[in-house]
Amino acid sequence: MKPLGTITKYYPFIDETSKEILNSLMDESDNYYEFVQRLCETTIENEVPFNLAYLATVQAWWCRMSGTLQQIGERYNDVPWIKPWLYIVDSGKRDQALTHDTVIRYIDCALEQQVDDWIEIDLHILHAFFHHPMGEIISLFEPLDKAKDLIAAYPHLGCFESVLYAFEAIAIFKEDDVNGALEILQKGKSLAKRHDDELYLYMNMLQEAIILSGVNVNESASMFENLYELVQDLQVPALFTEILNDSSLLYETMGEFDLTISCHHEMMKILDGSDRRISDTTFMILGRTYATLGDGEKSLEWINRGVEDSGQFESAPLLLYRAWALALVNRIDEAEKVLETAYPLVIKDGLERYLGIYYHISGVIEFRRGNYLSAIDLIEKALEIADKSPRGTDQNRALLDLARIENSMATQSKDDMKVAAPRKWLSTLEKRACDGDLPGIRMYAGILKSEFYQNNGQLKDALVTLQDALTITDSLGVQTLRRKITKRIHNLEQLLQQEGTIS
Repeated sequence: MKPLGTITKYYPFIDETSKEILNSLMDESDNYYEFVQRLCETTIENEVPFNLAYLATVQAWWCRMSGTLQQIGERYNDVPWIKPWLYIVDSGKRDQALTHDTVIRYIDCALEQQVDDWIEIDLHILHAFFHHPMGEIISLFEPLDKAKDLIAAYPHLGCFESVLYAFEAIAIFKEDDVNGALEILQKGKSLAKRHDDELYLYMNMLQEAIILSGVNVNESASMFENLYELVQDLQVPALFTEILNDSSLLYETMGEFDLTISCHHEMMKILDGSDRRISDTTFMILGRTYATLGDGEKSLEWINRGVEDSGQFESAPLLLYRAWALALVNRIDEAEKVLETAYPLVIKDGLERYLGIYYHISGVIEFRRGNYLSAIDLIEKALEIADKSPRGTDQNRALLDLARIENSMATQSKDDMKVAAPRKWLSTLEKRACDGDLPGIRMYAGILKSEFYQNNGQLKDALVTLQDALTITDSLGVQTLRRKITKRIHNLEQLLQQEGTIS
C-alpha cells in the first residue's frame, strides 16, 4: 500500500524506530486493513515503543477490532493513554451509553499524566465518538471545543482538524441547520484530502451522505457509491458494515424497503464469526421497516431480539418501535405500557426527534383503537417535528399513517354520514414522493390511493391506480410492494369480473 496520511500524520510526533516499523509494514501490506492487522500483531508479539503501541491501538479502534484491542489491553494495561481506546463504538447508542462513563474516566486519568499534545487531541476526538450519533449536542461540542483550542495553540496539530468538521456537522444538523452542516463537511473533506487522511475523509463523506438522504436521494446515492469505492481501497469490514447501515436509511427514505432489509442481513453475514456484536440500529431499522410494511409479527420479532441483546440498557427508540409492533398485532394494552416506559427515556435523551416518534406511535395506538381524530392530532405533531429536520424516514412514516387514517375515516363517513372524506394527507404523501423522487413511497401512495377508491366503490379507478403504480420501478428494493400491488390487482380484477364490467 502507498503511505497514507492517516498514518504519516503521526510522523512528526514519534520516534525514528516507530517510523521505520510503520514504513516497513506499509510496504508489506496490500491495503490499510492488512496494515493494521500486521501492526497490531507486531505490537502484541514484540517489545515496541509505547508510541507505536498507542498508534496500533488507535488504528485497531477505528477498525473496531474488539478481540485485538483486548489483547493489546492485556499487554499494555499500565499505559494510561491506551486504556480509553479499548472500548469501541459499534452501535447507534448502546455502546456509547454502556461505556461512556468508563471511557471518559480513563480519558481524564490520561490527561492528568500531562500527555503529549498529539495524544491529547486524539483523546478529545475519541471522547466525541461517545456522543455520536445520538448524544446531546452540548456534550458533543465539549470535546470538539477542547480539540479546537489545542489546534489554535499548536498549529502543528492541524492534521487532526478535518475530523472535527464531521462532528461539528452532526451537531449543527441536529439543530436543523442542513445547509450549514453541508458547508462544514465540504471544509472537512477538503482538509482531509490535503492531508491524505482517508479515515477522516470517510467520516466527512459519510455524514454528508446521511444528511443528503433526507434532502436529495440521488446525490446521497452518488455519495454512498463514492464511499464504497473508498472503503474498497481500505478493506475495513467495520466500515463496510457502517456504509450498509447508513445506506439502508437512504433506501428506507426512498421506500425501497427490501434493500433496507437486505443491507442489514448482509451486515449480519459480515459480522457472523467475528468478535463484533450486531448493532442496536440493525434491530431498530429492521423492526420499523417491517412495521412500515404492516408486518407487525416480523417487526416484533426483530425488536424483541434487540431488546434482549441490549440487556440492562434501555433504549428509547427500541421501546418506541416495540410499542408500534405490539399495536400492529393488536396487543394494544401492552403497547401502551411499553410506551409509558419509553416516555421518561425520551425526555431524558432530550432529542426532539424521539418525541416526534413518541407522538407517532401514540397516534398509531389511537388509530388501532378507532379514535381517528386523536390519532390524526398526534401524528400531525410527529410530522411537524419531522419536518424541522429532513430525515425522510420519519416524514414518510407519519404521512403513510395519516393517509391510512384518512382512508378509514372515508369508509366511516361513507357508511354513516354520507359526506366526502378529506384527501389532504394522501395528496401530501403523493407530492412528497414525486418531488423527492422516492419510487417506493410513490408505489405505497398508489396502494393507499387505490384503497380509497375501492372504499368508495370506484373499482376501475382503484385498478388503474395500482396498474400505474406497478410501472414506477421494478427495483429489487420494491419487490414486497410489487407483490402487494399484484395481489390487489388480482383481487380487483375478480371483483370487476363478478360485476361484469371489466373490459
